[in-house]
Amino acid sequence: MINWLIVEDNVSAREMLEELLSELYPNVDSITGVENITEGLEFIQKNKPELVFLDVELPDGTAFDLLKKINQIDFRIIFTTAHEKYALQAIKYSALDYLLKPINIEELENAIEKIDKEVERQSIDLKIKTLLTNIAEESNQRSRRIILKDKYGIQIVRIEDIIHLEAMGNYTKFFIKNREHPIVNSKILKEYVKLLPESSFFRCHQSHLVNIHYLSRYDKREGDMLVLEDGSKVPLATRKKEALLKIIESL
Repeated sequence: MINWLIVEDNVSAREMLEELLSELYPNVDSITGVENITEGLEFIQKNKPELVFLDVELPDGTAFDLLKKINQIDFRIIFTTAHEKYALQAIKYSALDYLLKPINIEELENAIEKIDKEVERQSIDLKIKTLLTNIAEESNQRSRRIILKDKYGIQIVRIEDIIHLEAMGNYTKFFIKNREHPIVNSKILKEYVKLLPESSFFRCHQSHLVNIHYLSRYDKREGDMLVLEDGSKVPLATRKKEALLKIIESL
C-alpha cells in the first residue's frame, strides 16, 4: 500500500494539495492530511508513510521540531513553505527538496520525480540530521554542513572546509581541507555559486570558485593566478581582478 502524508495547517492549501496529488498519482492508495506536529507525529508512527509533504511553519512548532521527535527517518520528505528565504538555505545544503506555496503543478511533479529517482532511501536519515545541524547553526554560515553525492555515496562536508571548486562539464570537483582526494559531484558549478555564501566564496574564473579564507597570495608571475593555502593554483579572469583586489583590501 502506497501511503502519503500532508502536514499543513492551512485547510485550503492542504485540500488543494490532496486534490492535485490524487489527480496526478492515482496509483497512490492513501493521501492523508493533518494540520499540526502532534497529528503528524502520531500518523507517521502508526502508518509509516512513504512520502511526507511537510509545511515548515506549523501551529505548534516547525517542521524541524517534528523531525527531532523521530528517531529513525526512513520516509522521503518534500518541505513546503510560503516564505522564500525561511530555512531554505539549510534545506538546500542538506540536499532535500522543497516547494514554495502556492504550489506549482510542474514543480510538484519535478520534485516527486526527483525523489522517485533517489535510490539510496536510507540516506534520508543522514540528510535530516545534517539539516537539523544546519538549522542549529543558522547564525553561523561557516559552521554549516553540505551534503555532496559522489560515486562512493554521500559525503557530509563543513562549508568552512571547502577550499575551492572546479567545474568539470556537468560535474563539480570539490577540494576539501585535510582530504587527499577531491569529491566529484554531479551538479554544475553554477548551482554552488548560487548556494554557497558570497561572503566566503568568490568566482574568480568561469570554471573556479574559491573560498577567500584560504587565499594565500595573488601571483602575476605565471599570468594572473591565485595561490591557495593547500598549494593549488587557480586562474583569475581579467574581468575579476578589480573585484578580487577589493576583497583583499577588506580582509
